[in-house]
Amino acid sequence: MDNFRIERLVINKIGPFEHLKLDFPLKKELDKAEIHILTGENGTGKSTILEALIYPINVDTTRQFIYPEDMYRIQNGIVNKIWNQRIDSRIQIKFSTINSFSAYWSEDKWMVDHLQAYTILEYLNRANRLDSNDLNIAFFAYSGYRKAEKTSITGIQEIEESPIANAHNFHLSITPQNLIQWLVNIQTRELIAKGKGDIEKAKQYRRTIGIIEDALGEIIESEVKFDLEEDPLGVKIKVDGQSLNFDQLPDGLKSMVSWMGDLLMRMDRLKWVNNTPVLERNFILLLDEIEVHLHPAWQRKILPVVQKLFKNAQIFISTHSPFVVGSVDGAWVHRFVKKDGYSVLAGEPILSEDAKSYDYILEEIFGIKERFGVDVERKLAEFQLLKKEVLKSPETVDLTRFKELIGELMNQNSVEIESILGMELRQLKRLTNQDFSVAEI
Repeated sequence: MDNFRIERLVINKIGPFEHLKLDFPLKKELDKAEIHILTGENGTGKSTILEALIYPINVDTTRQFIYPEDMYRIQNGIVNKIWNQRIDSRIQIKFSTINSFSAYWSEDKWMVDHLQAYTILEYLNRANRLDSNDLNIAFFAYSGYRKAEKTSITGIQEIEESPIANAHNFHLSITPQNLIQWLVNIQTRELIAKGKGDIEKAKQYRRTIGIIEDALGEIIESEVKFDLEEDPLGVKIKVDGQSLNFDQLPDGLKSMVSWMGDLLMRMDRLKWVNNTPVLERNFILLLDEIEVHLHPAWQRKILPVVQKLFKNAQIFISTHSPFVVGSVDGAWVHRFVKKDGYSVLAGEPILSEDAKSYDYILEEIFGIKERFGVDVERKLAEFQLLKKEVLKSPETVDLTRFKELIGELMNQNSVEIESILGMELRQLKRLTNQDFSVAEI
């Protein structure tokens, strides 16, 4: 099941979509994750798309497009929801590397005409079982609005819950109890290995924890360490030497520790089909507004870190942040706008470039041309209207108001505004032989 990925999503009459056909182009750089960024104003269906992508996997979801029976038909790699023995074309997902076959749900088991080993149906059939093993595909979904809170454990013990339980639910995927237990278990095993003189095994356990520490440290530009605490048993997080409990962490750091830690914990605990290192695994990751608690400085760094960390993953992310969009090279940006009451694509996907300025991203990706606060933008717009009138018929213009407006804008003490007005006023002087500079007001 090499290079398993989602190639296409088709949605009909769901949420804000009348009809949507969304193709996901391949990545351009082999040593980085394939990333698809969904942008658009509120209500354009970014979260709906993420829910639809995870929908065939998340059989327990309660989203509005779920139907009475959980039945699917897969033919030529396209997953369709079946309802009342007919294909319901509201959601279609085309996966790669799936041979032609059909399947349906009957008597609590999958009935198939042909099923190749380790297909999507194999995953669907086992996704909520505690004994899932030998997987070579995986799906994970996280929301930036959910983060782990303070929790406690009673001792060193194995985690009984399946590593993919609730992994496909944006609001339930983070399991703080399991995350803390896993961190304690890993560090305890490291100490035991050191005590037995097995330094190589101890280093292996340390590398597992080090993945999270290094990733977080790169994002926040501070040293991050997880420390085992004896009484009460648990884990504290050291940030530049300061030891903090989970509930003492800033919301942004707590959010990143929560979903990144949970993801690595699940991937480490999964019983994969082979010994491929965790960071080289091929999996699907869906992230819904993970930047919500992050300072812009951290928003600029989180996606490049994830892109390099999981180079064989296919990642879908919804965001409102120009800092996230502008932070990476080689991500596909899918823009959505409202048209005639429905959400539609604004055009072909754009390949992101981290050399593009935030001004460019705000205007071209987010459609925002304004650069100043609401009141200043209003005054600048009024200035432009009065300037046109001065050039067209100066005898009808209220020059007193025009000069007052120039004074109000100049009094903002903004170098940018002074530069804009200075250019405009010099042009006016050349065309009208009148000086509207502040000195003449």
